[in-house]
Amino acid sequence: MSTLAEDIKYGLRLLIKAPAFTAVAVLSLTLGIGANTTIFTLAKAFFLESVPVKDPARVVSLYSNATSRIGPPQEYLGTPYLNAVDYREKTDVFSGSSITIPSGLKLVVAGKEQQVFGELVNGNFFDVLGVQPFLGRGFTAEEDASARPVAVLSFALWNTKFGADPNILGRSIQLNQQDFAVVGVAPREFRNLSSLGSPDLWIPISMRDLMLDDETKSFMYQRRFRIVGMVARLKPGVDLKQAQLAVHALGLELEKEYPKDNGGRNEMLVPINETAIPPQLHSVFVRAGSLMMLIVTLVLLIACANVANLLLARATQRQREIAVRLAMGAGRFRLIRQLLTESLLLAIVAGALGILVGYWGKSALASLMPPGIVRGLNLSLDGRVLLYTLLLALGATILFGLVPALQASRTDRVASLKDRTGAPTGSARWYGLRGILVMVQVALSLVALAGAGLFIHSLRNAQQIDPGFEVQHELVMFVNLGAEKYAQPQAEAFYRDVVERLKTLPVVADASIADSAPFGGGFPRTTFTENTDFTDPRNGKLTPIVAVAPGFFSTAGINFVRGRGFDEHDDANSTMVAVVNRALAESAWPGQDPMGKHLHFLGEPWDVTVVGEVNTVKYATLGESPQSIVYMPLKQHYRAFVTLYVRTNGDPEKVLGVVRSTVQSLIPNVPLVRVQTVGEVLIQSLTAPRIGAELLGAFGFLALILATIGTYGVMSYSVSQRTQEIGIRMSLGAQSRDVLRLILAGGLAMVCVGVAFGLAIATALSHSMNSLLFGIGAFDAPSFLATAALLIIVAMAACLIPASRATRVDPAIALRYE
Repeated sequence: MSTLAEDIKYGLRLLIKAPAFTAVAVLSLTLGIGANTTIFTLAKAFFLESVPVKDPARVVSLYSNATSRIGPPQEYLGTPYLNAVDYREKTDVFSGSSITIPSGLKLVVAGKEQQVFGELVNGNFFDVLGVQPFLGRGFTAEEDASARPVAVLSFALWNTKFGADPNILGRSIQLNQQDFAVVGVAPREFRNLSSLGSPDLWIPISMRDLMLDDETKSFMYQRRFRIVGMVARLKPGVDLKQAQLAVHALGLELEKEYPKDNGGRNEMLVPINETAIPPQLHSVFVRAGSLMMLIVTLVLLIACANVANLLLARATQRQREIAVRLAMGAGRFRLIRQLLTESLLLAIVAGALGILVGYWGKSALASLMPPGIVRGLNLSLDGRVLLYTLLLALGATILFGLVPALQASRTDRVASLKDRTGAPTGSARWYGLRGILVMVQVALSLVALAGAGLFIHSLRNAQQIDPGFEVQHELVMFVNLGAEKYAQPQAEAFYRDVVERLKTLPVVADASIADSAPFGGGFPRTTFTENTDFTDPRNGKLTPIVAVAPGFFSTAGINFVRGRGFDEHDDANSTMVAVVNRALAESAWPGQDPMGKHLHFLGEPWDVTVVGEVNTVKYATLGESPQSIVYMPLKQHYRAFVTLYVRTNGDPEKVLGVVRSTVQSLIPNVPLVRVQTVGEVLIQSLTAPRIGAELLGAFGFLALILATIGTYGVMSYSVSQRTQEIGIRMSLGAQSRDVLRLILAGGLAMVCVGVAFGLAIATALSHSMNSLLFGIGAFDAPSFLATAALLIIVAMAACLIPASRATRVDPAIALRYE
């Protein structure tokens, strides 16, 4: 232990005596470790957080799945309410289970209305999860059996909207014009089942008839509509496989009992800790997270190569010292330990500073992401992050310290003791150890830069994708008349009046209504074409249904291929009609005219005639493959919650206020939410690609800086070693341009070899990222060649300074150089 203390003291003295070396080494490592700490903090928040419930390994979520004869199987869907009741009451593998029904609610606080996200749950919901409220209690069996207006608030809602009032228990709040008594406040850390979102409050499922709109209530009592979630706790002694078998067996019984609704359907169990990310998106998040971790690991490796080069140069300057220690009896292992101790000191300092960089980095990450996602993430630098950073520092010590220590401990004692100058000696070959480290840096930098280039190019491609609808002169706003208990005739009168009123405004070109917003999705139904057995769900395909008012297609900028749109005569008393998009027409009736064809829907007696075909638009994301959509008249498929589309004659942002006030004058008691231009909706849909491009761009730039520093250091060292050679060449008649060409040729050789290897690695890795990119092939020449050219130019600029210095060598002085 005393020997280790002496090594540490000696190492500290040496590092203090070489402040320039220490500063550059620590800065390089700090940037590498800090980048890794930042991304690990994000990865930890998504992948390593345990859902804050008691014994989460015993808690599962239930998801519906379905097979289809005309398409791929569907997974991770909601569960029909009546099926969920059966799974809750007829299985003996759960000690408790709870159904969850998500619902938008209107909360009144201090006289102001605002939309909140709530969940209707069974009375044992908190007991199943093993969650003890921060204040008050959860729900009781009595509240589950009979409708009682009580609520449990989330910690965030209690804190932000009610000022963390400790006397909140028993206080009355208003939800959808109904008074509720607050009986509890959930714990701060309880963010339900997903880190990507969390309810603002919970109310008993017994309140469903009073709190849900008529359409949702009707869906609840039809087994074909999968609209609820479910969580359950396994009984002691029952494992996941046993529970899955029991649930699957009950699913088969339900399929036999209700073949028209449950044909091909069953239920799957997913451990609750695997639902922190929606299971259907898990593979995408894993690929994106792996890519980020790979890039920051490359940055750390580049930083380690930089420091290794610095240590090699420093070891050359310490040859006499090392030779004396060896001559005096120091063993090689003892010497290696001393040198590694010095490296460890560098890494520990860099690790401490890296934590500070990570703290700043997590704030920067939070600023890039939407507030709704950030609220559900735990970005704290907890013990796991600190341990990870410590392991990084120890690993970096081995990576950058071991090879220089081994190299230095092989010093030729006789030659070094004869050296009286301490001048650099050794090979100046560009393909020596230091040159190889630079090639590694260049290769890894190219991979990081190429990744950034791919995502930047992908983002540009995404921004240029035509979504198929109007973007530049369109705004939308969400209206929920169901919250105000508008009757259907009253709501339809508003739909007609608001469109007519808006069309009278000089700034408005057109207006219409649909039941979904751009990228908001439609209500999916199992859809059948004619000549199929539409009593068997396996013969159908789950297809989004969008209900629209007359004039919608022209307002939204969706072009017709053939046929007609809807008019005022397409109402509940007329023949049911539909407009399909080209994707559906080509898949259902390839090579045929869809006009006059018929569609049927699971569990409905409808015989719907196709009267029009429109171009395919982007339905959920810009990067999706063509999705089938069925459009139906709003008068035949009434919705109380709709999106108002307004096409403007100019900049939609400048007329937002006029349009809002006009609409609000017709429905003063109904709040307008999500009022925004379609351009803003499009930008929001690109949040993930934008974050990826910005992060990878930053890390690619960091890798470029570190590689440039490494290249400059090696070239400077090479020139200092070749001073005498350069003097001889110049004394024999070599011109400055000849010397410049000689030095740059060595630098160019290192860089080009590194670029070649980097391109090969980047090409191999690009295949695994393809699903995350828009319009990018296996080899994206613009991104790869542009980043290669950038790296070569910057690296050659780093070589140019030492090369220029070499051309100014005085031959007379150089010939006396030792």
